[in-house]
Amino acid sequence: MTITFRVDDGHNVLSPSPAVITPDQLGALRDLLGRHVVRSGVAMIVPIHGDPASGSFEIEVRVCPLALASIARCFDWDPAVITVVDEAQFLGRRARIWQSEPGGDIKLGLGLNPDAAPELEVANGNAYAILASLGLDEESCGAVPMSEVRQRLMDPRIRRRLDDDPHMTRYVEALTTMAALKPVDGEYHLAWA
Repeated sequence: MTITFRVDDGHNVLSPSPAVITPDQLGALRDLLGRHVVRSGVAMIVPIHGDPASGSFEIEVRVCPLALASIARCFDWDPAVITVVDEAQFLGRRARIWQSEPGGDIKLGLGLNPDAAPELEVANGNAYAILASLGLDEESCGAVPMSEVRQRLMDPRIRRRLDDDPHMTRYVEALTTMAALKPVDGEYHLAWA
């Protein structure tokens, strides 16, 4: 089993309704994102589970680095898609694309994660070790303000403990990147489940 650490902005209440998209529109978006990857070298698709070819999948796509008009063109200027992408860009979030069952609707909605934030999927044992090293309660799910994570990562005792453990050093970069993100509004939290 695994525990996923992610950045949470707390804006999960009033998300716009998901838009229904076609496989061809999804393909056009993937082509656009692929061209951007070639130019920038930055990954634009974050797989969550499954594969679009399997009929049941979920991915998150980075939309903030792209112009709204270039994304809208992939979806034939669908107002529902424009609403979702505009909100994602305004909040600095990714867009989420999913299909629950083979043959079902493909939907585009607001993602849970900030656009540039990494996610860290860790085996339970290592996740509990990360939490213990940071001086946090070793619970299977929870959240703490990112300012607290920043403070803990700057604490020389905690940082030394993380850097000295060869199993933890590979996670420090992702945690540091998460802690360095600045929200559009409010404060980010480090959430895990």
